[in-house]
Amino acid sequence: MVKKILAGILCAATMITLSVGCSDSAAPGVSTDPSAKITGNTGEVKLEKGDKYAVMTIKDYGDITIKLYPDAAPKGTQNFIDLANSGFYNGKTFHRVVADFMAQGGKDFTGKTNVESFGIETNYNMRHFYGAFCYANALGNNSTEFYIVNNKKSQDYSSFSTARIDNNIQGYEDYAKQYDKNSQEYTYYMFQANYYRNLKQFIENMDDATKAKYKEVGGTPSLDGNYTVFGQTVDGFDVLDKISAVEVETNDAMGGKEVSKPKTEIIIEKVVIKDYE
Repeated sequence: MVKKILAGILCAATMITLSVGCSDSAAPGVSTDPSAKITGNTGEVKLEKGDKYAVMTIKDYGDITIKLYPDAAPKGTQNFIDLANSGFYNGKTFHRVVADFMAQGGKDFTGKTNVESFGIETNYNMRHFYGAFCYANALGNNSTEFYIVNNKKSQDYSSFSTARIDNNIQGYEDYAKQYDKNSQEYTYYMFQANYYRNLKQFIENMDDATKAKYKEVGGTPSLDGNYTVFGQTVDGFDVLDKISAVEVETNDAMGGKEVSKPKTEIIIEKVVIKDYE
């Protein structure tokens, strides 16, 4: 099981590398203290009076209902609410679907998006369980793209060791030292080193309840600590599963290195923000 987890971490890191873009520096933004005690998705998730939630309507598939967590990710949650209320997501697509990993959407392929990017927000109580709603980012920059974790396979971290992660951190730092600090190569390798450093921190702070939930419902814990988790699916899991099972082909948006583009467009008709009463 440990070997499978390590393989999953390495695979996730590779897929993340494919998804990031070039940036001079991380965008400014709010970074939640990961030790803060907030109400997250590690416990029971249900809508309660006063909660903000989103209903995403996908053409020919149905609705996905997502509880939002402004206390855990205030900047990211408000950004998503503003975009949804403006109609930004109407007509956008799920352009990237990877089975047992995630379904990604919200990208503006016109290049005319005037949305200010911002940094990631993380918290130990916000995790990548099956159905988690998160921002896809490029070298730490959030904007409009999101993904929903679709992996239902049990994840057992009960006896996981971070020793190999330490080796990865050291390896990427050694690579970085070979380049000028202002070079893209240095930025890339240090990004990877910090990715593993953040992951290690979140694994070391994974309590028994979180481990038990990953084992029960599945998810992608290899992404913890590096992406903003700001919502959790509460209804429409069948819709998520249908999207995750579509036929895919080579994705040019991913440099042609990944088979993840849905053969038939998956169109987001609208996203409506509501207050639970």
